[in-house]
Amino acid sequence: MNTPLTDQDRKSHSARCGHVRRCILSGTPMSKKVRDFALAVIESSRNGFSDMAFLDGIARKLEQQAPLSEYEGHIMVDVLLPHSRLKGRL
Repeated sequence: MNTPLTDQDRKSHSARCGHVRRCILSGTPMSKKVRDFALAVIESSRNGFSDMAFLDGIARKLEQQAPLSEYEGHIMVDVLLPHSRLKGRL
């Protein structure tokens, strides 16, 4: 059972999503904390995503701090992060 989220929890989650988004779009390296959050978003998205190998590839690139392809960046920025933001939690 999910516990109700406070406004502060939702805002914090949304801000972390924004950090990941800005790093991906600008091509700047992510700090360990931001990278760990991005990996947690990928992990929590596994239930609703059909191509696990694709998600594994994105996770591997993030762990190695390698740049994402345009399509991988699009999936993170326009699909996984907004979905996580709407849920308000991982």
